[in-house]
Amino acid sequence: MTYPHRQWTCNWNTWGVVVSQDITKLTEEILSEAKSAGASLAGVGDLNLLRELPTFGGLSLDKFTCAVSVAVVLPSQVIEMITADDPGILYAWAYKTGNLTLENITFRVASKISGWGYRALVIPPSMRVNHEKEVGHASQKAFAWAAGLGWIGRNALLVTPQYGPRVRLATVLTDMPLRPGEPIKNMCDDCIICVKACPAKALKPVKFKVRPSSREEILDVKRCADRLSKTKEVLASKYSSVDYGVEICGICIKACPYGRFSN
Repeated sequence: MTYPHRQWTCNWNTWGVVVSQDITKLTEEILSEAKSAGASLAGVGDLNLLRELPTFGGLSLDKFTCAVSVAVVLPSQVIEMITADDPGILYAWAYKTGNLTLENITFRVASKISGWGYRALVIPPSMRVNHEKEVGHASQKAFAWAAGLGWIGRNALLVTPQYGPRVRLATVLTDMPLRPGEPIKNMCDDCIICVKACPAKALKPVKFKVRPSSREEILDVKRCADRLSKTKEVLASKYSSVDYGVEICGICIKACPYGRFSN
């Protein structure tokens, strides 16, 4: 197969039939690579939908046209074991292992893309670049939304139809010509179960149709961060394990009706 020239963008509808067939096949190969490496979900997002997305740590989206978003599902029972006092060492283990799995998946995808001569940049999970604002390079959730993996919920997380928010996310940015998915409808409607369940009272019952105008519109970042710091201390002290002293909570994930009985 002759692959399309790298100057083309993610807007495949403007190309001819032969080119679009190549792009469809190319997209299938990339998503198949992600899933063979362990991704539960994978999709392509058109970055034209996210040109106003805030970025940090020196990241610029200007050289990229697509975001390959991948997700892995967290084991259901570690979520069910979460309590307000202790998220549990098994959830901590699943969280860290999920991140490591995503790093391996995205590395493989990026390596494949780079091998074909296109730009590829991995945005790893849980990598903070601005501790004052509690942010990474860019929103993994926004990339996943653009790829059609799910919608942004009132819990400020990606909610997938299949697994709810019980997923971890990572992204590969690229200029490879790929066929993008379509964002899906927000299905939270009037539900505020996660807002009521939040032990830090960090979630705000604000209505929005697609995505909030900013993270701060629906989330008190400081309250959430303070809660995560406390649970990290609980894990490190209770289980005498620095390895699993991670900043996790999981109450809003457990409370969400979506994905509760999916696996």
